[in-house]
Amino acid sequence: MQEDEIIKNLNKCSRCALCLQNCPIFQIKKDENNTARGLICKLLGYEKKYLNEKEIKKDLKICLNCSKCKENCPSGVNTSLIFAHKNAKFNPSKISQRLFLMVKLLPIKFLYLLNIFKKIPSKTDIKSNVLYFKGCVAKAQHKTTYLDRIFTFADFLCCGLPYLTSGDIKNYEKAKKRNIQLIKSASKVIFDCASCKKAVFEYEELTEDDKKKLLFLTDFLDDKKIKLKENSKYKNKTVVFHKPCHMDKNDFKKIEKFLSNIKGINYKKLDNPDLCCGFGGSYFIYHPIISTKIVLKKAISIKKSKADLILTACPSCTIGLRYGQIVSFNFKKTLELRDFIEQELSI
Repeated sequence: MQEDEIIKNLNKCSRCALCLQNCPIFQIKKDENNTARGLICKLLGYEKKYLNEKEIKKDLKICLNCSKCKENCPSGVNTSLIFAHKNAKFNPSKISQRLFLMVKLLPIKFLYLLNIFKKIPSKTDIKSNVLYFKGCVAKAQHKTTYLDRIFTFADFLCCGLPYLTSGDIKNYEKAKKRNIQLIKSASKVIFDCASCKKAVFEYEELTEDDKKKLLFLTDFLDDKKIKLKENSKYKNKTVVFHKPCHMDKNDFKKIEKFLSNIKGINYKKLDNPDLCCGFGGSYFIYHPIISTKIVLKKAISIKKSKADLILTACPSCTIGLRYGQIVSFNFKKTLELRDFIEQELSI
């Protein structure tokens, strides 16, 4: 996002405060300095030289980058991109976030060590125009999922969200450039992670036609005959779905329809399905107290539902929800939708 576009967006804010009631950080801290409206006012003050960089950078780092302010903004202010770019300017990454991401994925690789002997899709030239955007965590798990077997594996780089929010613009631009090349060569690109899809959708260089190619996995399951496996441990069990903050509302509706149509399970909608899980990738590392308070609110909501299985569609949310089960003493299984489909359903 260019500087003139940032200024244009800042001036679109009507100060209506709808961002306050949807901001998970404000619900915990009750400090408007950390909300979209507060940050926009501060950034405008900085542009007019009323404030200096020091008075803004700390509050920018507290932002969870959940995009709830953007999704609920009647003026259409692109808050998530504004704050990410401004954070990158005021708090540039001192280390390569690509290296940091690799380090963060090491525990996941260790947990899935036994899978290293399984066949992993090789980096090949495009043979089909329908490509599978396999996220960093799925790659770290060394798993050949059913999506690898259905669609063409392409050498996409990280979606770039961890780089952008951490101020590593160099690696963000590198990943974005490679991914855009692959998207433009494809007829469709399939995602199983809501956060990856959202991050890619935000690439400013993509045209509207390019964005129409970006689809969530449930778009390809509407006309399929799907049933619960006979030996499924979740037969006649209650299943809920946590909507990741970055998930498109239409994708969520399709997932709800998909789960409701599966005979043999009892799909129950959470009272507040898009209540933030609070984990936010690296956010938990830098702000563990704030993160845990948000996680606990979500965990209590899930506990009230008396669910036997919690599903979601984001690796970071999966970790956050599992952590929530520990702190709330609930200990219910949490799975990604992709894994639930592969392990428990017959297509």
